[in-house]
Amino acid sequence: MARPRLSRSNRLSASVLGLSLILAAAGCASVPVRQPVSPEAAAAQSLIERRCAEFHDLRTLAEITMRKGDRTQRLAGVLLLRAPASTRFEALSPLGTPVLIVAGDASMLTVWEVLDDKAYRLPASPDATKRWLGLALGPDELVATLAGCALPLKDPLVVELLAPDDTGPSLRLRGKDMVQRIWFDPADGRPRAVEWTDGTPAHVTLTDGAPDSVPTTLRLYTLDGKMEVRIRYQNPRLNSGFDPDLMTLTVPERVRIQDFR
Repeated sequence: MARPRLSRSNRLSASVLGLSLILAAAGCASVPVRQPVSPEAAAAQSLIERRCAEFHDLRTLAEITMRKGDRTQRLAGVLLLRAPASTRFEALSPLGTPVLIVAGDASMLTVWEVLDDKAYRLPASPDATKRWLGLALGPDELVATLAGCALPLKDPLVVELLAPDDTGPSLRLRGKDMVQRIWFDPADGRPRAVEWTDGTPAHVTLTDGAPDSVPTTLRLYTLDGKMEVRIRYQNPRLNSGFDPDLMTLTVPERVRIQDFR
């Protein structure tokens, strides 16, 4: 008995269906799979997260030296941080008057060049942080890092506890598009260094202060050597409960504002 022939439209439908099934199978195969986490790695992650959760606010004098290529800029002023994502830095002249003010929260970053009467408003994002500081960190990552904490990668697919090296034990977290490695003190979870591997791989080294304080010095740099930031703190006051209104920045009407939001 002769087999019935499929019409041209039926053959086309069957081909489309077959191609769809192949693509669906390929898509399913490429979906990242979350790996089981060992008890030791889970405990290390919890220790680091608890340490970060203890931070509420920081008020300190800060000296910032930024090198991008062959250009170096030095700023000194007052730095305010408030969890989870609020930042304010006032760079002061030798006479004590502001020359640059940067203020940000979870939604917006404002950069006010006081002497030039210019200001910029940008959506809070890693790109905005990269524009003024040189490192692509989200607002919560920036606050945690400057406060001497390490904010572990959200929803990692792989969490591994690595053997100690010269810096100490470390936790490696792999996400869909990023790998983060956190070196930490196993006694209290204080980070010693943090490294991100993504579009612009970067590393942060933290020089320990007192156990109940913030690091005395932070060194942030890209792994390609094109950018480096050194921050030194003087007289830091941790978790002092300062007035949240100090984080608010009101730019005068006379200032030219470019809004990129």
